Amino acid sequence: MENRTVLDLEFDKVLNGIKKSALSDEGRDAITPSLFTDDSTILEKRYIRIDTLINKLQGETALEHFPSISHLFSYVKKTNRDISGADIFKCGEFLHAWHALLSFDGREEEILKEDVELSKDILSSLSPEGDVNEDHPRLRPLLKKREEAKNERFQYSSKFIQNNRSIIQNDNPLYRNERVVIPIKSSEKRNDEYYISGQSGSGGTTFVEPFELVDLNNRVVLAEEEIRAEKLKILHELSEKVRSILPFLKKALSEVIDFDFHYVFALWALKNKARHPQRGEKINLLSARHPLLGAKAVPVTISLEEGTRVLVLSGANAGGKTVTMKTLALAVLLNQICSFVLADELSTLPLFDNIWTDIGDGQSIEKEASTFSSHMSNIAYMTRKCSKRSLIILDELGSGTDPEEGSVLSVAILRYFSKNACLTVCTSHYSGVKNFAYTSTNMTNASMEFDEKTSLPTYRVLSGIPGDSHAISTAKRSGMPKEIITEATESLSDGSETSAKIITSLLSKSRTLDRKISLAENAKREAENKAKALEEEEKKLKEKIKEAEKDGLRELNDYLSSSRRELENLVKAIKTGTLTKEKTKNVKSFIESVEKEEQKLRSKVIENEEDEEDKENTEAFKKGDEVLCGTGKTRGKILEERGKGRFYVSLENGLRMEVKANMLKHAKPEKAVTVSYTSTDKKAEYEMDVRGKTLKETEELLDSQIEAALLKNMTSFSIIHGYGDGILQRGVHEYLKKNRFVKDYRFALPEDGGMGKTYVMLSSSQEAGR
Repeated sequence: MENRTVLDLEFDKVLNGIKKSALSDEGRDAITPSLFTDDSTILEKRYIRIDTLINKLQGETALEHFPSISHLFSYVKKTNRDISGADIFKCGEFLHAWHALLSFDGREEEILKEDVELSKDILSSLSPEGDVNEDHPRLRPLLKKREEAKNERFQYSSKFIQNNRSIIQNDNPLYRNERVVIPIKSSEKRNDEYYISGQSGSGGTTFVEPFELVDLNNRVVLAEEEIRAEKLKILHELSEKVRSILPFLKKALSEVIDFDFHYVFALWALKNKARHPQRGEKINLLSARHPLLGAKAVPVTISLEEGTRVLVLSGANAGGKTVTMKTLALAVLLNQICSFVLADELSTLPLFDNIWTDIGDGQSIEKEASTFSSHMSNIAYMTRKCSKRSLIILDELGSGTDPEEGSVLSVAILRYFSKNACLTVCTSHYSGVKNFAYTSTNMTNASMEFDEKTSLPTYRVLSGIPGDSHAISTAKRSGMPKEIITEATESLSDGSETSAKIITSLLSKSRTLDRKISLAENAKREAENKAKALEEEEKKLKEKIKEAEKDGLRELNDYLSSSRRELENLVKAIKTGTLTKEKTKNVKSFIESVEKEEQKLRSKVIENEEDEEDKENTEAFKKGDEVLCGTGKTRGKILEERGKGRFYVSLENGLRMEVKANMLKHAKPEKAVTVSYTSTDKKAEYEMDVRGKTLKETEELLDSQIEAALLKNMTSFSIIHGYGDGILQRGVHEYLKKNRFVKDYRFALPEDGGMGKTYVMLSSSQEAGR
C-alpha cells in the first residue's frame, strides 16, 4: 500500500491508537498497514481468533507486558560472552508473562515445569537492574562471614583507639580505599609498628594500619571478593540456562507477536463496539463512524447498488464530504486487516486489492508543482497502477483550474476509472460532474444534507441526490459582509433557484422514505428476534420432555428387572420342597410391594399432571401466599416481594431466604405435599469454577449456588477462583464472610489447589434459622 494513501486517510494515527494496548514492543511494531490483505481465508482466520478473544476479554484478565528480548537471540552463537544480568531478568519476566498468556489461552498443558522453575529462579535471584539479590541463599554464608570479619575489625580498631588515646588524632577509625585506618599524630608514628597508608593534607595526621589490623582488613577484602565471585558464578549459570532456551524464546516471541495483533484489535473492537461486516460485491455501509472522531463522530450510511462503479459526493463546504469519504476508505482498510469495522453488523463490504487516494493540497515548492499539477501527477500515477479490483478516492476532483476545463477533465477521469477500477468515490462541486453521474448507468450521486432553516450541515448522507454547494450560506456563516451576501444572492440565476427547489423537494421525499424504511426494518428485526426466541423455547421444552421420558423409562426398567429376579427366586423356592407359611408370606409380600410401586407410579403421574397445571398457571405471586419451594417442595409463606421475580419466603423448617419465582409453586391446602420429579434450572455444584468471571457475576452465581445447596441439604462445596491478582479471591471471601448461611470457609489443601481454591461449609437449616 502506498504511503500517500496511509497519510491521506490518517490511517497511521488510527493504527497508533489501536496498538497502544500491545503487550510487547515487538508486537506493537509488527502492526502496520502492510497487514492489509484481500485473501478471504486469512481474514476469516483473523476474525475467528479476534472474536474468540473478545468473548474471553469480557471478564477479568491477568495478562502481563512482555519485555523486549529480540536483541538477545544473537547470544546463541556468542558462546564466549555472558548475557547481562538485566537481560537475564527480562527473560525471566518474559517467561512469567508467557505462562500467563498460555493460561489465558487455555494452553496450560504447554507450560513446562523447568521453565516455571527457571523463571522463579531468575526473578528471585536478580533485581530488575540485573544485580544478584543480597538475600540469595548461596550468598548468605558468605555475607555472614564478611560481617563477622567486619565486626572483628571494628572491635579491634575501637580497642586500639581506647588503649592509645595519647597518640590518636581522632576518636573514630576512618575508611580509606575500602580499608579501616587509625588516625594518629604524625609526631607519634613508628614505622616498625604500623603500616602507613597515607597522610593528611596538613601533614599533622598519619593514617596507619597496625599489623594486626592489616590482616583483619585483608580478611574483609577477601570476603568481599568471595561474594563478588559467587555473584559472577550465579550470573554465569543463569546466563547459560537462558542461552539454552533462546531458540524456544524466539519461537515464543513469534507467537506473542501474532497474539498481540489479534489482542489489540479485540480490545479495540470491544471498547468501540466494532462489528464484523458481511462479505458481498456491493457496498452497504450502515451507521459507520470515523475511528478518529470518537464520540463526536456522526454515523453515516453509504448504500450502493451492485454494479455501481462511481459515487459522486456533493454538498456544502465543511458539510462532511471528505470525512464521509475517509470513513468509507478506513472501514475498508480495517475490514481487510482485522475483519471488524465501526458500523452496523448488517453492513456489507467487498474486498479490494488496493486503495489509491488523492486528498489534500499536494503543492510543492521544491518540485515546482502547483496544487492542480500535483493532483494530476498523482492521478496519472493511479491510472497506471490501479486494477479492476481497486478502490479510488478523489477529493475535489478537477479543482484548482478553470471550472469548465476542470469539469470536463473530471468527467473523462471518472469515465476512465469506471472501466478500470472497482469503485471510485469523489467529491465535486461541478454541476457537469453531477449531471454526468445522473446520466450514467454505473454511476450515482450522493449529497451531504443541509438544514435550510439553520443554514447548517447535518453530516447525513442522502443517496441518489446531488447536493447544492450552499456557498452563499457558508460565506454568510463565516462572517462575510451583508452587502456582499445580498449582491451574490440577487445575482443567482433563475435556473439555479429552480435547481435548488428541486433538490429541496427531493430531500423531503428522501427523509419520508428513509423513515418508512427504518420503521419497516425495525419491525422486521423485532419479528425475527421474537421468532428466534420462540424457537429456542420450543427446543428447550422438547429437550426437557425427552430427558424426563428417559428418566421415567430408566426407573421403570430398573424396577421391572429387580421384580423379575425376585419373582424368579420365589417361583424357584415354591417348586423346591413343600409349600410352607414362610413361602406363602414371601409371595404375599412380593405382591404387596408390586401394588405399592404401582400406586407410587400412579401418584407420580398425577403429581406430574399437577406440575404441568402449575406451569400453565400465570397468576403472579404476592405477599401472604402459601407456596411450595424448591425441588423438595418445602411448604412456606411469602413474606415480601423484592422485585425482578424474587420473593422473601419463610419455610416451615424455620429457614428464611430469597427465592426466584421459578422455584415457587402455589400450595394446595387440601393435598399433602408430594415428592416431585420435576427438575429446575438451578443445580447445586460440589465444585464451582468462577475463573474468568467478574466479581458481580461471581456473586450472582454464589447466590444461586448457596440457595440450591441449602434446598438439597448440602453441607459443603468448593470454589475455584484462581490466583490472578487476588481481586476475585478477596471479593469471594468478603461475600462468604457476610453471608449468614456460610458457617465457615478456608483455602484448599496445597495438593488440591491451595490459595486458588476455597472450601465452603454451610449452616444447617436450624442454625440458619436461629
